[in-house]
Amino acid sequence: DEMSQHWNELYAQTQDLYGTAANLFIQEIAGEILIEGKTLAIAEGEGRNILYLAEQARQYNYPFSAEVWDYSDVALKHLSSKAEATGIKLELRHVDLTAAKWPSERYQNVICVFGHFDTETQKQVLEGIRKSLLNGGWFIGELYSKEQINYKTGGPKNIEYLYDPWDILQVFKQDHIHHFYVGEQERQEGELHCGKCHVIQFAIQVIKSK
Repeated sequence: DEMSQHWNELYAQTQDLYGTAANLFIQEIAGEILIEGKTLAIAEGEGRNILYLAEQARQYNYPFSAEVWDYSDVALKHLSSKAEATGIKLELRHVDLTAAKWPSERYQNVICVFGHFDTETQKQVLEGIRKSLLNGGWFIGELYSKEQINYKTGGPKNIEYLYDPWDILQVFKQDHIHHFYVGEQERQEGELHCGKCHVIQFAIQVIKSK
């Protein structure tokens, strides 16, 4: 379909479309919170964030297993060869998030960095993430807010694909907000994310009533 063709073409033209370094917020938060155990990264493309987290776990010797869902089989191929080269084991799944079947209480962490979808899919994805997290599990990521439309430094050109912070807070309103930030940041991630941008960052610990 059109969307997966769009991403496949982008990833086919440029290896490391968003650079190889993990997103800065992911690096910062990984210094505060131990991101261990079963971890799902969605819309993770060529895997710069999940590879970083897996490498941290290996370096400091704590348990970590990673699953990646992405729309682009080209990106997943790139990620697969990177993981092999570094000896990191990942479970890679070609998933269309508009039609994803979310498991119940499977993950300790779900990571989403710049995973942008239409409004209806955003809602399904946020609810799916909450459902799939274990009690005490973490939802961590950085996304472009609707204000990013005026910055022209990356992200979707269609405002519907950008996020309203209230939509995220609505789904996670009964959970523990460890970190929630809306505002400007400088980002240099490949050629597509370049300069001052307007983001939403979050690290939310899910509390499921027994």
